[in-house]
Parts: sequence; structure tokens; C-alpha cells
Amino acid sequence: MEIQSSKGNGDLAERMFRYFYRIWDRYKVPITAIAILADENGSYRPEVYRQEFMGTSLRYDFNSYKIMDQEESVLRSNKNPFSVIVLTALLAIKNKKISDEGLKAIKHDLYDEMINREMDKDTRQGLYDYH
Repeated sequence: MEIQSSKGNGDLAERMFRYFYRIWDRYKVPITAIAILADENGSYRPEVYRQEFMGTSLRYDFNSYKIMDQEESVLRSNKNPFSVIVLTALLAIKNKKISDEGLKAIKHDLYDEMINREMDKDTRQGLYDYH
């Protein structure tokens, strides 16, 4: 899993491939990969790494999850605790220019959301501290 909050150097696909072959080389186990894209660029969606040279070619496809594609209402109704983390990231992306007080209000709203979901205290505190 790789989490990226900006396009950066645009080398995410190559890094994903590098992680894959290093894990494969060392452990020889089945591997699945996911890139979590936490940026605000709607067109940035790396999902494949390609390399070709003199008749030899390689294509490595991997999963990606674009936080900006998620719907706030769906995340709020999802009972999975991780939906709160994705919701927090989505709200942070959408409210990038919000004040510190505004961010604090969002964080408290999300804590109330966890209480409404009847999450136990340790789970709530763990997720709250994670943000």
C-alpha cells in the first residue's frame, strides 16, 4: 500500500512496480497492491507501469483508490471504521483553504460521527489520534 497526497515527481507507478518486485524477490508470495491517491488532481490516476526496450516489454497493473471520487454521504453511512479516515481525508482535501478552527470543527464532527456509529471508546480514540 502506498499513500500519496500529491503528484510529486510522477513516479508513483514505477515505485509501485519496485515495491512489487522487491517483495516478490524476497518472499515469493502472491502480492496485491493499492495506491491510495489523496490528492486534489482529478486527472491524476496512475494504475499501470510500462517499460519497453528492444522487443522486451513489461506491464504492471495495480489497484488505485482515489479519495476525491468518494461521496461524503456514502462514507458517513458506511459502518466500517476506516470510512471515517477516508471521510476525514476527503473533507481535508475539499476544505484545503479552511482555517485551523474550521479543521478543528470538522474533526469534532467526525468524532461525533463515531459516537453515533456506537464505536467503542478505544476505536474512537485510536481513529481520532490517527487523524
